[in-house]
Amino acid sequence: MTQRDSFFETIVAEAARVTAAPVTMLGFLSEDRETMHATFGWRLREMPIRASFAARIAGADDVVVVPDTKADPRFADHPLVANAPGIRFYAGVPIIVDGRYAGALSVVDRAPRTLSDSQINILRMLGRQIVRDLQVQVELTLTAEMLAESEARFREFFEQTDDMVMSIAPDGRVFHANLATNEILGIGREPLIRVIDPESRDAFRRAFDEAFASGEPQRVETTFVTPGGRRIIVEGSLRPRIVDGKPLLARVIFRDITDRKQFESELGTARDAALEAARLKTQFLTNVSHEIRTPMNGIVGTIDLLLATALTVDQKELSVQARASAEELLSIVNNILYVSNIEAGGLAAANVDFDLYRTLQRVVEVIKIGALGKDVEISFAYDPQLPPIVRGAQSKIRQVVTNLLENAVKFTEQGTVSLRVFAPTSTDTHLVVRFEVRDTGIGISEEHRLLLFEKFSQIDAGSNRNYQGVGLGLATARQLVETMGGLIDVDSVPGVGSTFWFSVPFPKNVAARQPIASSDLDFKSKRVLLIDHSPTSRRIVRHYLETTWEMRVDTADTANDAMALLRSEAAKGDPIRVVVFDAMPDADTLKFARMVRGDAAIAGTSLVQLVSMTAHPDEAAMREAGINAYTPKPAGQRELFDALTIAFAHDAIPLARSALSQAPDTRKMPPVVSPDVRRTTRVLLAEDNFLNRKLTLSQLEKLGYACEAVANGKEAIEAMSRGAFDVILMDCQMPIVDGYEATMEIRKMQRGAKRAYIIAMTANALEGDREKCLAAGMDDYLAKPTKQEDLDVALARGVAFIGAHAAAGS
Repeated sequence: MTQRDSFFETIVAEAARVTAAPVTMLGFLSEDRETMHATFGWRLREMPIRASFAARIAGADDVVVVPDTKADPRFADHPLVANAPGIRFYAGVPIIVDGRYAGALSVVDRAPRTLSDSQINILRMLGRQIVRDLQVQVELTLTAEMLAESEARFREFFEQTDDMVMSIAPDGRVFHANLATNEILGIGREPLIRVIDPESRDAFRRAFDEAFASGEPQRVETTFVTPGGRRIIVEGSLRPRIVDGKPLLARVIFRDITDRKQFESELGTARDAALEAARLKTQFLTNVSHEIRTPMNGIVGTIDLLLATALTVDQKELSVQARASAEELLSIVNNILYVSNIEAGGLAAANVDFDLYRTLQRVVEVIKIGALGKDVEISFAYDPQLPPIVRGAQSKIRQVVTNLLENAVKFTEQGTVSLRVFAPTSTDTHLVVRFEVRDTGIGISEEHRLLLFEKFSQIDAGSNRNYQGVGLGLATARQLVETMGGLIDVDSVPGVGSTFWFSVPFPKNVAARQPIASSDLDFKSKRVLLIDHSPTSRRIVRHYLETTWEMRVDTADTANDAMALLRSEAAKGDPIRVVVFDAMPDADTLKFARMVRGDAAIAGTSLVQLVSMTAHPDEAAMREAGINAYTPKPAGQRELFDALTIAFAHDAIPLARSALSQAPDTRKMPPVVSPDVRRTTRVLLAEDNFLNRKLTLSQLEKLGYACEAVANGKEAIEAMSRGAFDVILMDCQMPIVDGYEATMEIRKMQRGAKRAYIIAMTANALEGDREKCLAAGMDDYLAKPTKQEDLDVALARGVAFIGAHAAAGS
């Protein structure tokens, strides 16, 4: 390949990159053909004049853009437009040399499209570069004197540049070097390896050998040591010269990058320091939040004790106000703790079996108390078709719903705030549950909507703002939902109200389960043994157990007394169900737990450990000893309730298994799809990458499915509005409208109508990506690169889904 050919290849490659087109070519016309001097995407040397694209724009003096070739009379009858491969887009840059039309730089694609002004300008500049090169070639009649002068100028540059320029023989010897090389390294016709730092020699040898072995330039970074002992970091590109398969030499220009490397090192150090400062800040926030939350639980508990005593009307009103303020402060502290834990990557709440309805009912009851004094009605609607038990992060779900409801109440002076929970979709392995919090408050404009879920951002942020808060509630909600593989967003109209919603996928149960013992939140009359040596903590916990939940509470001071009481009550047929305990004089917590688990008569008793605010619980050791749950002391009502719920769940579902342990591949295989069904199943492919789209279309054709393809989510929505498709293969990452948003819009269009089976196709294969796709409303998931057999199985599942729904509808 000549230098000129290489230049032209670079031009067409750049044209392809700028326009994102699959095929570009530079062709020059003769009487009967167009000869290609460079191509990208197609391998061809010439075309007959009737198939020439350049010939169709002869006479043009500027860039020609044809968005749809079938609609343009110049191209409608072109053989490559009317027939395979079906070219639908053309852009051409006329090449005019000395006033004569010579040919064109052509850009083609199989889909109708257009170009931006900036793309057209770049194509125009590339055309000018081609014309300049041709003019230079025409005018290039250099004499020997001119060549000699050029060589002299090059040698002058070669010798005077500050960079180290050298030619290296295949055996590693330097047989030519410029003045700068000699002055810096003091090296003559000797092996270059002599001046390379010993730690860098192996890497340099590998790059040097690879350059001659492949014949391709090799970038190299190495360290030279000068005669004075100074270390110089340099970079360059080894360019081999090979004639008839024989290596002759490698040329290289080494540039000193020592200062740049020093700057990069200092920048890295500064970055590490910034990251460490952020880590320390996060750790500080976490520690402070923990430290504040523990005494706050004590304050709330103490006020609860106070409210349980005989008070005057004024005293009771003041106590209620104090408790409300303490709860609000505790909510802010919890949000700060959640955010800092998420930033530290430490918020990994365990998945447990829990009663979703009762958990949400309790949240709504608390919100109703917080809304007292406002003309706001709080309502709760729960789909009875949802299972009684789900498996997931109970604390995260409750926190998100609490934050959304509190936000709705805050911005609604009168009207309604409602929580609606239902399941819009499900798959073989997951049930996608949608939570909607609707209010009749002030609403949010579209320009402010994007700020809602950012930390510390508030729409009403002035010094005289009407609504209080630190701007963490919605940000925390978003981050918690994302850690569960879900999606969260808001629909709002200013002055009318807002609907905040989030969707979370829950794994389906792999075995039938009965509702847990505490599913109705009725702990009444259940027996609990309390062992707590802190007077304040003991009074607060006992108040919650006896007064709030009306449980039957026994107490003990030592492990021996506790064991004796547990055994005697079990023998009477009225066993103690749960022990809430901390360390005892005659046994630490782990020893006591092992004592209970080692006694067959009481081994089924659930254990909840009270953990000191200064302790760092060893969860692995607790699990090994058989402790079911733990909570800080003094315990907050919410934390203690969670611990008891988990404890009673353990007692009621001893054989429960997680659906997460079931791999997707264990799903029942769908029936074989007949050729006739394949031909009649309408498939829509939404994929922006041309090569991926071509590959998937080829796979679908081999499988016998008819398919229509679009390039982004917007076009997928438009295609669905024009006609119904049975199955949609939806790429997740696309321009204009991505796959998640397109899926949610299509689901809105299909309410009450035939439902398409949507299969996600994404290059992401990280934990949580499948759940995110399901939360958006997709039915299945394929990771790229997609194998044909996996695509076949997914399509078969889709066909089975369509058939089942059609049968149900009939």
